[in-house]
Amino acid sequence: MERHFAEELNGLKQKLFQMGLLVEGAIEKSFEALVERSEDRVKEVLENEKVINQLEIEIDEKGHTLLALVQPMARDLRLITMVLKINTDLERMGDHAVNIAEKSQYLIGQPSLGIDFPLNDMADAAQKMVRDALDCFMNENVDLARKVLENDDKIDDYNDTLFTDMVALMEKEPSAIRRALNVLMIGRNLERIADLANNIAEDTIYLKQGKEVRHHFEDHGS
Repeated sequence: MERHFAEELNGLKQKLFQMGLLVEGAIEKSFEALVERSEDRVKEVLENEKVINQLEIEIDEKGHTLLALVQPMARDLRLITMVLKINTDLERMGDHAVNIAEKSQYLIGQPSLGIDFPLNDMADAAQKMVRDALDCFMNENVDLARKVLENDDKIDDYNDTLFTDMVALMEKEPSAIRRALNVLMIGRNLERIADLANNIAEDTIYLKQGKEVRHHFEDHGS
C-alpha cells in the first residue's frame, strides 16, 4: 500500500512538472508572438491553453482522490496540498500567457512603438523565475527557491520603469496610447507570472522546512 501510494504521489508530481513545462512554453511563445510578429505563435498559445486546462483538471482530481482515499501522513499531506496549490498557480500563469498572446496579436497589426525599454529582458527574467521555481519544487531545493524570491524585485523594477516610459510616450504621442496600454498590460502579466513563481518558491520552502515565508521573506527587510 505504501509503495503504491509513493508511486501515485510521484506520478502526480511528474504530471505537475509536465504541466509546468507546457506553461513555460506558453509564456515563451506568447512573447515570441510579439517579437516575431507571428500570428502562428498566437494560435499555438491558444491551442496550448486547452491542454494546460485539461491537465489542471486531471491533477486536481488526482490530488483530491489521494487525499480522500489514503489519508496521508503529515509530510505527504503537505506535499499533496502544495501540488494542488501549484497546480492552480500554473493554470493562472497559462492564463497570463494567453493575455500576453492576445495583446501581442493586437500589436502585430500596428506600427512598432520603437521603444528603448528592454521588454525582452523582462520576459527572459520572468521565464527564468518560472523555470527555477519548477526546478526548486521538483528537487525540493530551498537555496534555489530563495534565489527565485530574490529575483522578484528585478521584475518589479522592470515594470516600474516600463510604466514610466509608457506614460511619457503617451503624453508625447497621443496616437500611441492604445499600443502603449497594450505593452503596459503585457508588462503587468509578466509581473503577475513572476508573483506566481514566487508562490511556488515559497511553497517549496514551506514543504521542506515547515516554515511559512509568505509576506515576510527575510531579505525583503521585514
